Amino acid sequence: MKLLKTKLGKLSTKKALILIFSILAIFFSVFVFRSLGELNDLGLLKITGFPGARDYLLVFQNDAERRPTGGFITAYGTLKFRFGIPSIEFGNVYDEKLIQKNEVFPDPTVAELLAGPFYPGHGFRDGNFDPDFPTTAKELMRLYKLGYPEADFDGVIALDFTAFENLAQTVDSKLVGESGLFSEIEKKVQGIDLHNPEEIKDRKNFLGGLAKSIIKKAVFSPMKYSLVSKSLIDSLNSKHIQFYFQDPTLQFRIHEKGWGGELPFAADSDLLAINEGNYGGMKSSRYLVRDYEYDVELQDSEEGLSPIANLQIKIQHRGDSSEPISGYYKSYWRIYVPLESQLVSGSVDRAYDDGKRQVWGKVIQMGPGEEREINLRYELPLSVLQDGSYKLKLVKQAGSADDHARVTVKLPAGYLFKNAKCSSTSLTTGKMQNVKDYFSVRENLAIFEENLNSDKNLELNILPDEMPPRLAWQEFVGGLSTIDLRFNEPLDSASIESAIFEIKDLDYRNERTDPADIRRVRFIAPQNIRLDLSGVSEECREWYELKFDGVSDLHGNVLENQKITVVQWLNAEGEICDPGRDL
Repeated sequence: MKLLKTKLGKLSTKKALILIFSILAIFFSVFVFRSLGELNDLGLLKITGFPGARDYLLVFQNDAERRPTGGFITAYGTLKFRFGIPSIEFGNVYDEKLIQKNEVFPDPTVAELLAGPFYPGHGFRDGNFDPDFPTTAKELMRLYKLGYPEADFDGVIALDFTAFENLAQTVDSKLVGESGLFSEIEKKVQGIDLHNPEEIKDRKNFLGGLAKSIIKKAVFSPMKYSLVSKSLIDSLNSKHIQFYFQDPTLQFRIHEKGWGGELPFAADSDLLAINEGNYGGMKSSRYLVRDYEYDVELQDSEEGLSPIANLQIKIQHRGDSSEPISGYYKSYWRIYVPLESQLVSGSVDRAYDDGKRQVWGKVIQMGPGEEREINLRYELPLSVLQDGSYKLKLVKQAGSADDHARVTVKLPAGYLFKNAKCSSTSLTTGKMQNVKDYFSVRENLAIFEENLNSDKNLELNILPDEMPPRLAWQEFVGGLSTIDLRFNEPLDSASIESAIFEIKDLDYRNERTDPADIRRVRFIAPQNIRLDLSGVSEECREWYELKFDGVSDLHGNVLENQKITVVQWLNAEGEICDPGRDL
């Protein structure tokens, strides 16, 4: 009997412990769920494959040596999840198995930049040429599999040194020291012999050890989960981290968040994606100052608004020639714009379309202290204007920071902007918001300006032209036989043929009345009218009244019953009588 009671008591204790641990597990799960915030939307159990396994190719990109998807691939690792527990192993990007000498670089211009006696051949470390990250991720897995056929990855995760350092600072600031991650790494690689396996191993071990320390401290520091989550989300939103998953459900969630690094195309909007690739073997990208000025003129015509774009890219090399890592800069820039855009002026080294976008490529080379510019003027397709609005997808390059961009959109006279909207989360699905902070709107002029920290989807709604043309300038020209009228917008030539024009002497300076008359009205396209006169004599500073009625712009807005004063400035000798023109 006593033995039975003892067993029942023990059983009750076990149940109590199970209940307590279950409650604690629930509370911990809720805590983790709330701490991870937006990351929960991805389905972390599915990412880790719990209770099964997942293998990911982890790519570290050095954004001080900018490449199309973020930076030069300085290291890689394999991130493995087993029962939800992560582990990481690092590999060597200079591994001969990852250099495919029979592979041809996908772009002939860059192939020429890289060519030289010390270039081993195309391979994994240069595999991030396509700025569309899903395309690059597939290419990296393909190149890796050529060297290691047994490899089978569930996706690719790319992060640059900015994301790496931010994460390290979040979990433990001592991990990267006071000088920062870049300086710590440079200490390790300064003067490294790429032909010495031991030196390369030390470099790999430093990054590997740091990555393992970050993972360990992040996993076993639950009180920092929310800070770690915020750091990761900030890096994802600013494209310092990019995901690609083979699983279509996960990849769709990444796409919805705008965390997949896709390069958008423009079916019904404008597009500007400026992409830089540093192929000089230097960290000079770190010392460049970049300014992008993009001016869009929406010009009036009989067919409607016609968009013309002017792009200026200013690049300044602020590095020091005495510092080896900031030396000569050798790069290939690509500008992605809407398909069917037509280059009007400007010099490029390569022009092609990739099936979804028009691409212009330009080689830029310079030393410290020098500056370069890319200036392009091109016609945009009419599809950038849809349903009374202009839209622009402004793409931030992965790995970039503080690139300054200014977008100016100008309408013809008579048009007005109704409002301005912007989305900065996802170019395809981001929620639109009114953003006065981004835009300065002044009647028919809108200006957007900021240091790009994420992709931007800009939208300007346009009010139709319902205002008649306005006289901007008038004057006697070529003596006294002609008056020129200049209006603020293009005119309808047919309206000028039927418009009424009258002139008479006001006898302001003397009582002699000139028999002034208009012999002929001429239209000087697109917005000038020339009046040929008779009967006007030399009377210094004499005033004439000019009436006109029925002049119309291209949208049928009619200027009615206008009366202005025109002053002539010739004396009896036919000379300008009053250069100061003081009335």
